[in-house]
Amino acid sequence: MKEHIKIILSEKLITTVFQPIYNIEREIVVGYEALTRGPKNTALYTPDILFEQATKYGLLSELELLCRASAITRFADLNLQGKLFINVSPAVMLNKDHPNGETIKLVEQAGLSCQQVVIEISEKYPFPNNNLLRNTLDKYRQFGFDVAIDDLGAGYSGLKQWSYLRPDIVKIDRYFVDQCDKDVMKREFLRTLFELGKTSNAHVVAEGIETKEEFELLRELGMVYAQGFFLAHPSEFPPIEYPVLDVNAINKDHSRLGTVALLASVAITVNYDQSANYIYQLLTDNSSVHAIPVLDGLKPIGMIYRNELMELYSDIYGRALFSKKSALEIMDHKPLMLEHTMPLEQVSALLTARANLEFTHSFIVVENGIFSGLVSARDLLKSITDSKLEQARYANPLTGLPGNVVIEKEIDHMLYKQQAFHLAYLDLNFFKPFNDIYGYAKGDLLLKALANTIVMNANNNNCFVGHIGGDDFIVMFKGDNVQTVCEAILTDFAKQSLTFLTQEHIDKQGYSSLNRRGERVFHPLVSLAIGVIKPDISCYNSYHQIADLASKAKSEAKKTPGNNLFICRRSNLERNNMDLLEDKTEVA
Repeated sequence: MKEHIKIILSEKLITTVFQPIYNIEREIVVGYEALTRGPKNTALYTPDILFEQATKYGLLSELELLCRASAITRFADLNLQGKLFINVSPAVMLNKDHPNGETIKLVEQAGLSCQQVVIEISEKYPFPNNNLLRNTLDKYRQFGFDVAIDDLGAGYSGLKQWSYLRPDIVKIDRYFVDQCDKDVMKREFLRTLFELGKTSNAHVVAEGIETKEEFELLRELGMVYAQGFFLAHPSEFPPIEYPVLDVNAINKDHSRLGTVALLASVAITVNYDQSANYIYQLLTDNSSVHAIPVLDGLKPIGMIYRNELMELYSDIYGRALFSKKSALEIMDHKPLMLEHTMPLEQVSALLTARANLEFTHSFIVVENGIFSGLVSARDLLKSITDSKLEQARYANPLTGLPGNVVIEKEIDHMLYKQQAFHLAYLDLNFFKPFNDIYGYAKGDLLLKALANTIVMNANNNNCFVGHIGGDDFIVMFKGDNVQTVCEAILTDFAKQSLTFLTQEHIDKQGYSSLNRRGERVFHPLVSLAIGVIKPDISCYNSYHQIADLASKAKSEAKKTPGNNLFICRRSNLERNNMDLLEDKTEVA
């Protein structure tokens, strides 16, 4: 085996493949991770085996250097855009025999710049307990390299190394991405990592995304940068465009905060061939204007910012140098441009992921590529803050879910827009006896667990979840997957509810408590009833009518003991008698 590896090294029998890393907000490629494959049709083709054997025989440093050289050369030959991510193990980086400055030499020979390269160090391997690694990484940074921690959460150091090394980029280990749509703990861990990324100004990449459901949940949690088979497989000739994905688009009509089009305002614009002197005069005459979009016909191609142009004109030499230049020559060629239908939640997440300077700039709103208006960061923040305050005001204090006022608005909005929907009313059976036996603190924990179960199952299915109060919840379905989601909620709750009960009560399938007359009564275990309706939206015009119908469906569900689902199949529900319209599902 050792001789095989030596032959691979001497004859350079490796293949470099690249997997794209995407910015899903802007739908662009931002970089490529270089990955190595050994000789085809051999046991060393798989990188894990290849690197394991090279480490075993003391040849890891030589193998990594070969991989690095191949990655940099191929990246340049393919003229790939964005950042090149190359993997370096801490052991090799700190090896005294490993040649210093070799990476910089390779980058320069390939005609690249150090700013295009990211040094990825994996958290799978132990980091030294001294300052050697940090000092080494600081040297890389001085030359312009970015630093990334790969496989965060895989083992040895985790959040401690994030805090200590202060990486530019953090890549989440795929363990936490794998089936995250089915795991509450993974969901909360991921949400925390995305928030930490914003706080520490580190770009967080979710890698190993393999399913549509994982992608959709990660997007909802705040993911901006993504990598995985669902987006693109590693390839010798990787894609350069954002893929066409079969995922649920965020429902534009029902974005809680509205879309960016609501904030777009009319703006002074200039054509790309107009002179810098003309633009300078425009800004001088209009002191309230801080940014001017540059158009080519009706399409925006750049932006000129007041503070930057005024600085260029601040002395006589600058004025002489730039006065004859055109807008095309002095503009920012990569301003932030957003489609007018983008929800404000997405815009907020996008801006907070960008550099501090960019965050304060105005941005361009387009409609199918045509200039639509300008939005300032201040207006965006004010709108989001006001909306969040209103949401918090009407949210249920226990679960944080939208309360009655927001629920009413959501249903009335659907009726006004004449958009069909299903409405599920969820209610716990025998919750009061549970509270009496186990106490209100544990009752609150059970309600929170139920809320998480509902949100987890409804999150990626174009649903709106609300908490009416107490143990009453609603889910509004804007698609046709109501039965699948409701059955999943029942199944998950049936399992989770048992964790709140003693084994004695589980064995007896219930418990005894005193009723209002002081009599001891046996009560079955707490369970969940779900009643579902699909109202004919042409027959109803108010939330109160829909709420009454949903309440009746819930009552039907509660007639059957245990965890039960009742779906009313009739759309015109004027008659009070639903007994003949039922479709029941019972989950033990």
